[in-house]
Amino acid sequence: MTGVFDHDGMTFRYDEIGNGPALVFCHGLGGDRNQLKDLIGPLDSHQLIVWDSRGHGETEPGCRPEDFTFERFADDLRALLDHVDVERAVVGGISMGAGVGVKFAVDHPSRVRALILARPAWLNEPEPPNLQQVTAVGQLLSQAQPEEALKIFESKYAEQLDAVRRVSPPVADSLRQQFSKPKAAERGERLLRMPASVPIESWEVVAHLSTPTLVIGTDRDPAHPLEFAREWARRLPNAELLQIPSRAESPEEHVKQFRANLQRFLESLEAGMRPC
Repeated sequence: MTGVFDHDGMTFRYDEIGNGPALVFCHGLGGDRNQLKDLIGPLDSHQLIVWDSRGHGETEPGCRPEDFTFERFADDLRALLDHVDVERAVVGGISMGAGVGVKFAVDHPSRVRALILARPAWLNEPEPPNLQQVTAVGQLLSQAQPEEALKIFESKYAEQLDAVRRVSPPVADSLRQQFSKPKAAERGERLLRMPASVPIESWEVVAHLSTPTLVIGTDRDPAHPLEFAREWARRLPNAELLQIPSRAESPEEHVKQFRANLQRFLESLEAGMRPC
């Protein structure tokens, strides 16, 4: 079922799929809720709720540049849960969405049954080096129309883009795809502002976050370093680290193992066991 809710002057669009306890999942920077449906697929034991964040997908209208922060996104997530009348949920996300999930858990710990952090791209400092090229895309979109901005990007950053492509063609493709996203120029600000924000400013705020957490990482992914997944798993007191094949190694195996381990983690929660 597709629905909408109004919050902070915007109309957000979301999908509810299946039945059971709620799993609310947040997409990555420049993505949308369809990205998540393709990755997660049908769930046996939970209802999946996915949504388009501000400045993404079918959520309209756009928002002020200063509203592209993890704090705002986490408050949007709270509004979504209030709208669908879910008091507690398993909360997860991929890349930027992982950061949104962490920020929500810090701000509203009683509303989070468990956390799922897939391929986190932020730690506790702004402008992480792995997102420098994302910021460059945002800067170019603010200076030229998308087609011209793409030409400049492929010329000015040819060496860096080739280096990324040699490690992970999917990451290189995702950078180029930002220039052809719907309303790419209008929404380019999100690529500038979100890397400058942080899910947390200090590791101290998660030191006592005992929520069961599954952290999923891969290697061969320059935008989502495996070291970041390891650091989150080390810092969160009740976290399990899982490494699966990257999209560069095998897109099919990446999705297969993501789905299998997600289902295992959810079933362990419902059985009242510590996921292992």
